[in-house]
Parts: sequence; structure tokens; C-alpha cells
Amino acid sequence: MAVGQISKSLFQRQFLTVLGGAAVAAATFSVPAQAADSRNFVVGWFTHATDSKDGDCPGGVNPDITIQYMKNLALLGYTPAQIEAMAKKELDGGDEIAEAMRLRGRVDGKPIEPFTYPETAIDPKLVSGIGKTGYGFDLDGKDGPNGYEDPLTHQKGVDNEMFRALGCMRTFRGSLQGRPTYWAWAWGQLLDSQPAWLVNVTGEDLTKDGEVTVTFDRALTHLRVNADGNPREDSTYRADPDPRSHNVYKGVLKNGEITIKDAGQFRMLQNPLVAPELNLSRAQLRLTLKKDGTLSAFVGGYQPWRDVYLSFAGPGPAYEACVTGDIPGIYYLLKRHADGDPDPKTGQNATISTTYYMEAVRAFVVPAALQIKPAGN
Repeated sequence: MAVGQISKSLFQRQFLTVLGGAAVAAATFSVPAQAADSRNFVVGWFTHATDSKDGDCPGGVNPDITIQYMKNLALLGYTPAQIEAMAKKELDGGDEIAEAMRLRGRVDGKPIEPFTYPETAIDPKLVSGIGKTGYGFDLDGKDGPNGYEDPLTHQKGVDNEMFRALGCMRTFRGSLQGRPTYWAWAWGQLLDSQPAWLVNVTGEDLTKDGEVTVTFDRALTHLRVNADGNPREDSTYRADPDPRSHNVYKGVLKNGEITIKDAGQFRMLQNPLVAPELNLSRAQLRLTLKKDGTLSAFVGGYQPWRDVYLSFAGPGPAYEACVTGDIPGIYYLLKRHADGDPDPKTGQNATISTTYYMEAVRAFVVPAALQIKPAGN
């Protein structure tokens, strides 16, 4: 066979491979004839929806860990003189305080680490937020004393008790404009390790009001970013077929905003650094198709609060000292503010109302089956 014929044959084979893959993609992502407009996005920022303001913490925010440790020592029965002596040794490189805090739990009077067993530690009674505004949704249909007013929609009775619980912890404070330190740090850690999240919006004409379908999936690869760390637009991702991160909802588009009520369950595999899985019951969503081609979204619902605590407690004392603040204190805050799914025997609520915020840029999405094979294979 001549060289020209070989090249032509290889080109034909490669073209047919691509064409076949495109047919798979078309079959997988096909939409009804009347739903001709479809847009894909990849999530480039994810955070707990916070709206911190001056004066929203009674007596000020909770102290940093160096001061809180002094208070914890007092709760354990150390005298002021003992605490002062330990602090001086700490300045000289000692680790008595760190060791005491690492084992500040007590079982039958014996020290035990309190991160796995937080109720063995004394509740430090950290303060929680008393603000009036918070992002989210009226999940229970009631406007109780803890209900927020959403600063964007002005809906009252908004349920976001996780924001109230963590709202006075220094590293969790922030807003949509000023990113909370903890979530900015966590997102930076996840970029290169956690598979990206994908969003698809499909409707008859997304420039007009009407019914739409919104789909969330996880990709097989992590988020692609530019040199400055911002998400790269128009990158191509393969959708993970794992049903554990596949969510399909019917919504209504009006003036560029999509509302989804009574969505039921929202589940996405996540990362143990934040939580093994984002699992929200009685979920509601609000998405905005922006004029610059990007998308923003609020996703709210009731989340098992012990899942949230697990992400803080897992790394142990180093995480407490450098990232979160008093971890058993966070446990008691979450437990105290949990407001969903009460245990029929104890009455303790198993879930806590919460809302997350995400921003996404345009992307191309193909099914996992679409693979372009090199010529000759």
C-alpha cells in the first residue's frame, strides 16, 4: 500500500472513531426536540453560604485557639498559677498545653483524645451568630425566631442553622464577596484532587422564561485552572457515570433565574477534607444564568451534622490549632443548632439546615464512553 493510501486509511479510521464517539455523546446527552438549548458548566468555586457582618456575634467572635486553650485549661481545673506557668514554658518551646489539649477528654477521670469522642470534653460554650440576614431557603415553611431574611431574595424564614452555628468562628466568617478563610483554604486543597462538578441546564430557549431541566454530575478529572488559579473556561470534561453523583431536577427559568423547589435529595461525592459526601435532604436550589456566560447557584437542605463534624475532627489537633479552632466546641455548636430529623427516642436532631454557594464557568461535557483512540490502535 502506498504511503498516501496508508495516511488516508489511518485518517479514515481515526475519523470514524471520532464520529462513533460523537454518536455516543449525542445519544447520551440527547434532549427532546422542543428543548433545543443546552449549556454546560463546571464549578469553579464552592463554599458555605455566609453573610457575616459586624455586630452579629454577642460579645464578639470566639477567641483564637491560643486564648481558647487557656479557657479550656481552666475548665479542666487548672489554677491560674498553673496556667501561667504552662504558658511560660510554651514560649520556651514546651508542649504541656498542646499535650493537655490533645488529651482534654475524660472517661472515668482518665485523659482521652476528644476529637473522636467530643462528648468526653467539656462544652466550652462557644458563641453562635445572632445576625438577621442569611442566604438560603425556607425549608420548613415556618418563620421562627431563628429564621433569616435572604439578602438577595428578601425571603423570610430562611433556614441556615449551620451558618448560625459557625458564624462566630473566625475562619468561617465571610461573605459572597469576601471568601471565608476556611472555605478558601479547603477549596485550594481540593482543586487538584477532587473530581470537578458539572452542571447542565437544558430548555427550549434559555434566553426566555420557561421550564428547564438542571443536571448535576461529577467529572472523571479535576478542575482545570489558569495560572492564576481561576477556572479555565471552555475546557472539556468527561462525565462520571456513577449514579451517586447524578442529580436531575425540573425547574422554572424566569428573568435569568432558575428556581427548584422540593428537589428531594441532593447528593454529590465530595472529599473527606470537607465531607465524604454532600448529602442534603428536602433540598431547594436557585441558579442564575449570568449575562457574562457564567452561572451561580445556591443549594440548600438538611445535612447530617455529624458528617460536617467528621471533616473537622478527622485530622485532629493540628487541624484545630491551624485551621478550624476548638473542634469539640464546634461539635457542641452543631449539635445545639441542629434543627432537622429528630431522633424519636432522644429528640436530638440528626440534621442541620444549611446552604452552599457555587460559581461555575462554561464548559464542554462528553460522556465517559467518548474516547478518541490514537491512529493505528
